[in-house]
Amino acid sequence: MEALAPVPQAVLRFVDVHKAFGPFQVLRGLDLAIPEGSITVIIGRSGAGKSVTLKHALGLLHPDSGQVFVRDTEVTGLKGHPLRDLRLRFGMVFQNAALFDSMTVLDNVAFPLREHSEIEEPRIQELVHEVLTQVGLAGAAGKLPSELSGGMRKRAGLARALIHRPEILLYDEPTTGLDPILTAQINQLILETQHRRQGITSVIISHDMASAFDIADHIAFLHEGRIIAEGPPDAFRDHPDDRVRQFVGGQLEGPIGLE
Repeated sequence: MEALAPVPQAVLRFVDVHKAFGPFQVLRGLDLAIPEGSITVIIGRSGAGKSVTLKHALGLLHPDSGQVFVRDTEVTGLKGHPLRDLRLRFGMVFQNAALFDSMTVLDNVAFPLREHSEIEEPRIQELVHEVLTQVGLAGAAGKLPSELSGGMRKRAGLARALIHRPEILLYDEPTTGLDPILTAQINQLILETQHRRQGITSVIISHDMASAFDIADHIAFLHEGRIIAEGPPDAFRDHPDDRVRQFVGGQLEGPIGLE
């Protein structure tokens, strides 16, 4: 009998998470396990709760009910140093890079180490130049964000997220607003980063199905506050759920109504 492949451990788990803002119920019993060492893409319409999900992982939001775990540590209720230490296990790549306009690329990337480590400045600069080389920005250390193209800003944002060697890397809509060539470039960078930083777990929120099919090991479809489908990309190409097929195909007609 053929041996079964080992099941990856869940590095991040959401257990029956509910979250409302006033009368608007965003998460309605979210259950999701993010497998370790893989790229998981959470897809869903704008406003479906994808960003709210990431904020719960970081402890920026707390569920009205339910639990969030990073490995065996429950995020809910953490405060002070334990919460800060937990957040340092994450790297965050923001949708618009969120670079400090008045700082050079070097200073932007060095910021997390200067704020949260005791590493001496010469070593910090060495580490910054190493990670800038890895993301293809070897010659951009002295530039300001205003001097960078959109794709270069995305790369600088990734370098800053990687500088402290996080366990989990979160991407917020990494290809939004990019042309097809830059989208392919960023997707390739995500894959290269995953290969280079073996063991890192990446979680990407997106509504870009083409990118999800290109880079995901695992896809989860968030709809009306719950995960209604998940699995490898091939499982989504001809999914039996009409809602999934409508979203994947970008079709107007179907059970998902227009807003």
